[in-house]
Amino acid sequence: MIAHVHVDAPVITIDRPFDYEVPEQFESLIEPGMRVSVPFGSRRLLGIVVGTSDGTRDGLKPLEALLDEESSLTDELLDLSIHVKETTLCFRSSALLAMLPAALKVSYDKEIKEGHVPDGVRLGTHLSEYPKDIQSVILGLAKKGELTLAPVLKEKKTVKTDIVVELLEATVVSKRAKKQLEAIQQLEETPRMYWSALRQIGLTRPQLQKLEDIGAVRLTEVELNRDPYATIEQVQESVQLNDSQANAVQAIHEADAGETLLVHGVTGSGKTEVYLESIGQVIDEGKQAILLVPEISLTPMMVKRFKRRFGERVAVLHSALSKGEKYDEWRKIKRKEVDVVVGARSAIFAPLDRLGLIILDEEHETTYKQEENPRYHARDVAIWRSRYHGCPVVLGSATPSLESYARAQKGVYRYLHLKERYGGEMPPVHIIDMRRELAKGNTTMFSEELFDGILDRIAKKEQCVILLNRRGFTTFVMCRDCGEGMTCPHCAVNLTYHQYGDRLKCHYCGYEVGMPSTCPSCNSKKIKQFGSGTQKIETELLNRIPEARIIRMDQDTTSRKGSHEQLLRRFEEGEADILLGTQMIAKGLDFPNVTLVGVLAADATLGMPDFRATERTFQLVTQVAGRAGRGKLPGEAFVQTYNPDHYVIETASEHDYETFFAKEMGLRQVGNHPPYWFLTLVTFSAENPLVAKAEAELFASDFLQAQVENSRLNGPMPAPLSKLKNAYRYQVFIKTKQPDTLYAELARLQQARAKAISKKEYQMSIDVNPYVFM
Repeated sequence: MIAHVHVDAPVITIDRPFDYEVPEQFESLIEPGMRVSVPFGSRRLLGIVVGTSDGTRDGLKPLEALLDEESSLTDELLDLSIHVKETTLCFRSSALLAMLPAALKVSYDKEIKEGHVPDGVRLGTHLSEYPKDIQSVILGLAKKGELTLAPVLKEKKTVKTDIVVELLEATVVSKRAKKQLEAIQQLEETPRMYWSALRQIGLTRPQLQKLEDIGAVRLTEVELNRDPYATIEQVQESVQLNDSQANAVQAIHEADAGETLLVHGVTGSGKTEVYLESIGQVIDEGKQAILLVPEISLTPMMVKRFKRRFGERVAVLHSALSKGEKYDEWRKIKRKEVDVVVGARSAIFAPLDRLGLIILDEEHETTYKQEENPRYHARDVAIWRSRYHGCPVVLGSATPSLESYARAQKGVYRYLHLKERYGGEMPPVHIIDMRRELAKGNTTMFSEELFDGILDRIAKKEQCVILLNRRGFTTFVMCRDCGEGMTCPHCAVNLTYHQYGDRLKCHYCGYEVGMPSTCPSCNSKKIKQFGSGTQKIETELLNRIPEARIIRMDQDTTSRKGSHEQLLRRFEEGEADILLGTQMIAKGLDFPNVTLVGVLAADATLGMPDFRATERTFQLVTQVAGRAGRGKLPGEAFVQTYNPDHYVIETASEHDYETFFAKEMGLRQVGNHPPYWFLTLVTFSAENPLVAKAEAELFASDFLQAQVENSRLNGPMPAPLSKLKNAYRYQVFIKTKQPDTLYAELARLQQARAKAISKKEYQMSIDVNPYVFM
């Protein structure tokens, strides 16, 4: 038997399956979709079996090991990997690996096999176990032939186990064995306990083993499931849907096979109840569902509602879980123990085999697009899977993407509109002209009207949400004498000042340095921070309202495991008056005691070099304003801006999506932007800027010579972020009316550069339907 294997080597010259001989002992076990260990040159690599065939061939290397007892990837996901490869122009191995949980990926190391080793180094150990200086010595000895290193593949998956301790019969235990006597006493009250519980009284494993040796207890090792949401209990809830909700549920239930539906519901219209009811109907029919959410911050609240409704039949997949927790949740799905999968973007690859419904909540969010290979969009993958299973896809949002709304208007998607807010009216939105505040001498980030509103809510024991979509303390640092700014040495971007630790940080590559006391350029002491981030706003609020209890949510405060859930739970339980944060607090959060929402610098994103900047600003302002007045108390929103007459600010303040859509689509048509044209971004990067520029120019010339019908090329030009992680970057934009023809030509041009790319002379990345242009 021959196995056809894609290896874990994302190199364009080897983006194809390689053939390996299947040893006889594996022939009855091997299946497509299994992970295997294979020799590849002088290395040992992870491989994914994509097929097998009978026969043999001289010179084939044998597989070394099967890493799975059953297939990790279903036949459907193997087919899907081909679609992802063809539509994102990635390597198929990248697509295959993207579908696996992190625990099923591997790390590579070298085993010290034989020969003369330095002091402190033992044969049979791995190179990574030693400090870098010792590693260099070992590698030097291996190069001289004085010792042998063999490549090894290390699995990351772990299974959590514990020992069940069962009391058998009364046995005499020495009175001097106090811990063993104490354990027997506990077991007499509870005859069956985990050792992890008995360890809390100080019982060691040898002491436990002694109890088994004398016949006092029976020990059984068992596998445990790491479930971070095990404490959420299922609750029988009965919710009365309004007419528009009930009509939406009926339309979803009666949808055609593979149909896509856009649920356009104003903030607070009860879209989640529509999701819950629709998924309940799917489960009653013996099928399964996937619900995707765009932000980790939304996941705890959504999981809570779904766990209460469907109990243990819900699995959760998102990046805030530990590697082991995600692996256990994934295994529950593989074992067919769940009916619903809730998670972020990658949960779209959940290995369900009876899919009856796929839902993307907040479908407009850019986080559904992966910005690293494979650059897939979860919506496109969802639509492919829906057609495979013959089930509907539901896209839900209060502010749909222009592309989705345009497709709904053309009848490509079925359009469902929830116009009414569930149990209340939309909050009034007040536009604050910050130019007038400045004229009055107010140089703070808070207008008088917004600040008075915050004071009023705190006095009434009500809560506020304040949005500023910039983290850090200040946005940049500059010398007022020479004008020199503090920039990242690796990226063409300003460093952001963070008060905690008195550090300057790059939000692109992670570089950080201490805040200097003098200008590095002219030694002046007039070096100062400018602009405002969430840290600075928090400090200003505490200085002006010392009694205010503030929770700040941004990337700095939510980096630890469970921090999103903990911060939101504290706010929900009334432990804070103000929730201050970046865009992660702008959508999906439902707190009935929030009666005021403030948007600071609402127009800050309008000047971004991105044709979607206006759309994102509209969505952000509309979504965050909708957080107010979601309970019995009325709410209001304050939007602070220096451009109060801008059509984005005006339409967002009136919750008028249709007028915004009409205005924006006119501008998109004039600019030949999506959804009128498909867009592809090709980026060239190299350590030498001349190389990046030359390769971009050569690519542009080759593309123009190909004369792809109904396509236009812009560039090459320096990227807005012209240097990133020590690489200089040039971009080429291609617009087309015929994406399939374009993708075939791009694949050809990419293959023509395979040799140079493999030698790392430069890097070339192709982003189909890009969402980030920096």
